[in-house]
Amino acid sequence: MPVEASLAEWKRQARVDYFNLFVPLWFYLNAWMRARFAATNDRDVIELMKQGGNEISDEFAGLIQSTNASGNSFRGNLGALQRSLQSAEIRYDSTKHKGQKVDFGHCAIDWKTKRLDSVLLEYAPESVVLDEFEDADSVQTSGSQGIEIDDGLWVENDTQRLFAAYLEIVYQVRCALFHGGLAPTRENERVIRYTYLTLSAVMEDV
Repeated sequence: MPVEASLAEWKRQARVDYFNLFVPLWFYLNAWMRARFAATNDRDVIELMKQGGNEISDEFAGLIQSTNASGNSFRGNLGALQRSLQSAEIRYDSTKHKGQKVDFGHCAIDWKTKRLDSVLLEYAPESVVLDEFEDADSVQTSGSQGIEIDDGLWVENDTQRLFAAYLEIVYQVRCALFHGGLAPTRENERVIRYTYLTLSAVMEDV
């Protein structure tokens, strides 16, 4: 085998396959939700999860608001997930919203009403408050109007609604993958990568 081909093969084998990592993580989440809630199908379980007050929603809230390294990493991956969703153009497959983009700007917060809602702010909030730590030069990632999850990318400062939007995204990515609507392209691989990284973070201690 030519050296160039050998190098390319070693590089390919060294890559992390997030598709194969995401699938068993979803199975774990699905089994956990069904053990936690009395519901007959995935959609009902997802809607119950969105209401918050469970271990996974609490972990999400803790990470999104944390000022430590884990919080910074989580918010960065959440921002990367939003940017990858914008590039990949994954669409809802439901009759009501068929063809609508799946991202934090187009999330079905309340599936019963079929209303698409957004938790993404189009601007950086003017109010960003100083934190409560001794270092007054440090600034919180959350203000009265929003939370900065990535450089210049803000979401509303309501962790329950934000978790509901995130969970809907995870479920829609799962549906696109399992139903054959997510080809193994570079753009889609990025979506799976950051869906896996964020989901594994909120489920690490669950």
